[in-house]
Amino acid sequence: MWLVLLAVSSSLGGAWWQGLTGSDSRGPLQLLRAAAPQRLRVPGGTFTMGSTPDDMVEALVLCRREILHVSCDAIGPSLRAEGHAHRVTVGSFSMDRSEVTVGAYQGCVRGGYCAPPAFSPGDRRFDRDEFPVTHVGWDDAVAYCRHVGGRLATEAQWEFAARGTFARTYPWGNVYNPRLCNHGAFAPDETDGTDGFIGLAPVGALRDGATPLGIVDLAGNVSEWVLDTLELDGAGFGYGAEAVTDPQPKRTGPHVVRGGSYLDGAPWMRAASRGVMGLPRSPSVGFRCVYSDTH
Repeated sequence: MWLVLLAVSSSLGGAWWQGLTGSDSRGPLQLLRAAAPQRLRVPGGTFTMGSTPDDMVEALVLCRREILHVSCDAIGPSLRAEGHAHRVTVGSFSMDRSEVTVGAYQGCVRGGYCAPPAFSPGDRRFDRDEFPVTHVGWDDAVAYCRHVGGRLATEAQWEFAARGTFARTYPWGNVYNPRLCNHGAFAPDETDGTDGFIGLAPVGALRDGATPLGIVDLAGNVSEWVLDTLELDGAGFGYGAEAVTDPQPKRTGPHVVRGGSYLDGAPWMRAASRGVMGLPRSPSVGFRCVYSDTH
């Protein structure tokens, strides 16, 4: 579970919302599909990044459907960090279709360019070629992306890929569907098998939860490192209200993770949700890379 930003609420001296403004088989016939591209181009555009007050209330409604609903007020500071909603323009780029897999990452390790992941070799909970790689830190992700000619996404690029120009609430649309992402639960037992997976899932296993462009697992499976760090203003907001173009990543504070994981409940599946991790290498955090537009 992501760390909740509880410290902010005490510094505000009031409620967290203070100051907010308004492979398939059919019988004997096997369906044949072309291999999916590893990278997909994301055309540039303008979208609304972050959450409005109404968006934050909807996130709380989602939270109150979870087992630990009595603790939902504690996520208020994290929701506040999603404000202000503001217009952002990003240029075109390409993004990995899926999270970087164990198999791909181990190739980098064998080449001597990447540090090994911190899980025990052969641990079937994590060490499977088709799983997203976990137990890798931010520096490990940066090194891998550099090795393959890319880099980590900025928060703006990541959220734009997930939301599109219509600012979808989730990668697939505006209505939460627990069967479209490998999610967890806001509960004493954070695992949840209603999506078909208790732990990690092979990348792209829930392809109906992809974006219209075909990018998979931007909600759930593993949270993803991005370039930015989390910086809040004196009121606890994570963004300014002004429109910006290709915002540069922030560089002080803890590194941000995006997208929620198999240990996170519904509120963290939202494309606007932001989190930070208390562990440098986590069983629920991985990454994907982006690349300069070559078109």
